[in-house]
Amino acid sequence: MKPMMLKRYGLTFLASLALSACGAQEPEPGASEPVTSTQVQTLEVPSDWVGHQLGLSAPRLRPLEKVTRFARPEPGELPSIRKIESQIGLEKPGGQMRAMGPDGTIYEVLVPEADAEKVGTALRERGLSGSSLPSEQPRSESGWSNGIDSRVRWTNSGSDWPRDTIGVVSPNGSSWCTGTLFEGRLVLTAFHCLWDGNGNWVNPQFRAGQDGATQPYAAVNHTWKYWDQGFVDNNCHKWKTTGYRQVCEQYDWAVLVLADTPTSSTGVTPGYMGVFYNSSDSGLAAYSTYHYGYPGCGSGGAPSGCVDNSMWGQSFTCDIGSFFNPVGGWNRNFYHGCDMSGGHSGGPLYSWSPGANGPYLLAVNIAESCTGSACSGTTPNIAFRIDKWLGDQMMYWRSIY
Repeated sequence: MKPMMLKRYGLTFLASLALSACGAQEPEPGASEPVTSTQVQTLEVPSDWVGHQLGLSAPRLRPLEKVTRFARPEPGELPSIRKIESQIGLEKPGGQMRAMGPDGTIYEVLVPEADAEKVGTALRERGLSGSSLPSEQPRSESGWSNGIDSRVRWTNSGSDWPRDTIGVVSPNGSSWCTGTLFEGRLVLTAFHCLWDGNGNWVNPQFRAGQDGATQPYAAVNHTWKYWDQGFVDNNCHKWKTTGYRQVCEQYDWAVLVLADTPTSSTGVTPGYMGVFYNSSDSGLAAYSTYHYGYPGCGSGGAPSGCVDNSMWGQSFTCDIGSFFNPVGGWNRNFYHGCDMSGGHSGGPLYSWSPGANGPYLLAVNIAESCTGSACSGTTPNIAFRIDKWLGDQMMYWRSIY
């Protein structure tokens, strides 16, 4: 089949990622090649882009290399993180934005931090950082872990909010990871969900609100992905051999740009959550916080009665514990007590506490520090916090896509 050509975002790409010719010898998983040109290119933005109104230039991209093949994990395999290793040797700094286009080309993203901050500030001032729909806050109780699984299955009823903003991020038809829409086509997830743990990329779809075999919205491929290069520079993408170390927790986020907005057979879209950051650790810890995700039924600690591709979480709030890993004056990580198991990686920690037009994304779930009934204490798991830097970046992408 002839691959469809896309002329979007100012660049021309192959929509198909099956890049090896029929009958040709296929490269090994994770194979890449140099780009033919490193000429800086400009990302196409909407004609009414808020950045133009602020006197900003469109983002520029410098090609670095091209991924020619993605790993294909078997259904049931999970990229879950269950042990945090101590850091050995010097840490390499993060803060260098990277992106991958639809044809596998990796780019250095040349956007001044001040530009993202200006766009983020403008959108928040205009009330454009909230969710797509207002809703009432659910009941609030104290959630405790202590080795007891309090999760319940959140089934598809066709009217729940914000259930369908959460979905499966997976390179196969099985549970793999979780992600959350924060705009019609933008998904926040964990960066380790885009790797097989051996240093090979995987290429996931997003399936909003899936409930077992029921898919209320069609599965959607993504075109672009964004991340912090600090994760790769510290070899965190090879955690099966190098271990998932303390430094990895500081950069474990990614944003997927979907090819289309998820849409049901009747033309309904799932909506999206808002984006919020709080510079106060204690202020954030005081919020009533929730989490749902898609556990792999074959993983340790999977919920009783687990059904693959079904959403599970506590119907009441979960505790937030201590904060750690300072980056740029913000503690990037914190412990939490939202019950989870493998497959919940990339899932949201969200809250109505910041105010109107919620719920708001506060953090991304990234790792278990124990497994199932072996857990002790009220906050055994780890999240990546949305700080001002990432919050501004998310608003910047929201303004473009």
